[in-house]
Amino acid sequence: MKFARLILATAILPLCATAQLLPGAPSQPQQPVSIEIDGYAAKVNDRIITRGEVREAMAPMLPEIYRQFQGPQLEEELEKAFNQARDELIERALIMEAFETRGGGIPDQYIEDEIKRTINERFKGDAAMFEQVLAEQKKTRKEYKEMMGEQMAVGMMISEEVSRRARITPEQIREEYENNKDAYFIPEKVKYSVIVLNKGETPEDQTVKMEEAQKIRQKLLDGADFAAMAKEVSEGSRAAEGGAFPWMQPKDVREELRDILQNQPAGEISEVITTDTQLYIVKVDARRQPGYKSFDEVRSDIKNALTAAERERLKARWIERLKQQHYIVIYD
Repeated sequence: MKFARLILATAILPLCATAQLLPGAPSQPQQPVSIEIDGYAAKVNDRIITRGEVREAMAPMLPEIYRQFQGPQLEEELEKAFNQARDELIERALIMEAFETRGGGIPDQYIEDEIKRTINERFKGDAAMFEQVLAEQKKTRKEYKEMMGEQMAVGMMISEEVSRRARITPEQIREEYENNKDAYFIPEKVKYSVIVLNKGETPEDQTVKMEEAQKIRQKLLDGADFAAMAKEVSEGSRAAEGGAFPWMQPKDVREELRDILQNQPAGEISEVITTDTQLYIVKVDARRQPGYKSFDEVRSDIKNALTAAERERLKARWIERLKQQHYIVIYD
């Protein structure tokens, strides 16, 4: 297959895409697998992005792709992942071009401090383990330092051009809430418990079972604890939980119980309900009336969603400007 060699990347931890290291990483096989640098994937001005770099960047996506797909669809998904990783590397290269055009630079001490933080947080201060993982991933400290510096530069540029400019006003939040209020509607829900008895095969069995159900119901009316009774006598799947079901919409339960759950007051015990094969005694434990989440309940979520959308919009516009300002070649 065109992308068959991509499977090699799954054996190598993705270092260059995020400049991160994983503590306790497993050792590589006796015969180390290397990523072949087999040509150009793209070029941004004089910056070369190799196909090997793209494969390494897409490595975190591969296990899930191989788990979900096979055959022609696998090939298609691998190509999508390759193109996505390549586009992200092109964006990163464009951002670095903009950073350097402005005369930007990350002081060595900042990078060394970040490496020390990585060693302390992910390797519990064990510098030897850090160096071992670098060696297993065929990375020198200098290469890692360069990647870390680039990651910090890209983060600074995104913060300046995108994050700091993505401001959402209180008026925008309120408008979003009013215009999409249906998204914050909470339907009616009930929390209920049931005692289930199998109805019996013969008329004689059915008579005995009905009498048993009526006696159980009377005990409940006389004050017996429903959960304890369900654990003792119920033949339903929720007996061990005291017959209790989680919050549900009445429309989502079996038809024979729907009317009871829609109309029976909380705390009351139902009559014995007969179906083709079973007998039910139902208690509505609690009822949640339909309504809308208040503005105060969802204000923070709306702000976060609008801010994320605004960041995406600003970033896309910024990247498009950078594409117009720089020379880009994509190789097939």
